[in-house]
Amino acid sequence: MSQRPRKSAKPSAVPNPRVGPRAPGLGGTGEVREVTPEMRARSVRTFVTVLVVFFALVGVIVATLAVQGRGVRDYAVRVAQAALAERPSPNVGFTRPCGEVVPGPLPAQAQACEVRVEGGAAHVTVQVQGGRAYVIQRP
Repeated sequence: MSQRPRKSAKPSAVPNPRVGPRAPGLGGTGEVREVTPEMRARSVRTFVTVLVVFFALVGVIVATLAVQGRGVRDYAVRVAQAALAERPSPNVGFTRPCGEVVPGPLPAQAQACEVRVEGGAAHVTVQVQGGRAYVIQRP
């Protein structure tokens, strides 16, 4: 005897969704949109514009950091020249804050500055934001 599958009185746990008309595109029954040369040219212009703006912003950031670094280096050179203008003895060494050697505030980017004179040469160390330091040595 063969067994027939029993029919359940319960509805199926997985509903059967109704399939409506498909939208155009992949797997659809509608027309596929064609890319015109005008659309392609507009896309290329947009891409090139975004690329140019990106590199322009990177250039502005690099230029800003270079100008700020130059100001700090110029300040360090002034401090070294002022420390050596006192004609320190080659036998004496000392370390002082830059504010004592050149009165006035530090540059805006500088956090700390110190001048060390040893053997008649000046070594100026300027700590700036971001953990960087500029070291200027003058004999």
